[in-house]
Amino acid sequence: MNELVERAKQALENLNERERKLVMLLGALLAAFVVGLPLLLMYGGNSDLEIENAEYRDLLTKLTEKGPQYAQLAEQREKSARLYNNKAPPLGSFLEAEARKQGLTVKEVNDQPEKSSGGFLRRSVSASFPSVELTPALQLMASIVQSQYPVAIEQIQLEHYQPGDQYNLKLGILTFDKVSKSTSNAKSSDVEGEQ
Repeated sequence: MNELVERAKQALENLNERERKLVMLLGALLAAFVVGLPLLLMYGGNSDLEIENAEYRDLLTKLTEKGPQYAQLAEQREKSARLYNNKAPPLGSFLEAEARKQGLTVKEVNDQPEKSSGGFLRRSVSASFPSVELTPALQLMASIVQSQYPVAIEQIQLEHYQPGDQYNLKLGILTFDKVSKSTSNAKSSDVEGEQ
């Protein structure tokens, strides 16, 4: 090592004044590069981290502000999922029972064909109610929507041909039942048996 230092000293002493200044300048540039490059890289990394931290801070602020809304959405999703655990009874019977509670009589009930959609089986029915008053009709619709089953009103047709508070009501309701693997296997075996 000492030998290397001695050689470098000798080579430096053999250079003229101008060459020494250039070597010193080159050495200073090299030292600045060796010291400055890590600092520059560290500064660039820090600025990237500051930008990321600002983005995370902004995200956390938004989550804090919107947290109650997200919790409410999650609660509604869970409530909907629990609602689908209650399989709706046959829709014609359900609609007739709800109508009876409101003092209404059903004239005609038409079951629609079942349809498979994703992991659900869609059932629907429509019914006619002749000469009904508006208040019991609205109460019937409210009781259907607020029932413990995943039942929704699909169609409302209200005709006002008679004088006074008498309407002809046609109401369509639907429900979605979760299709379990045993149900889908039984249906596929029924189809194979028919063929």
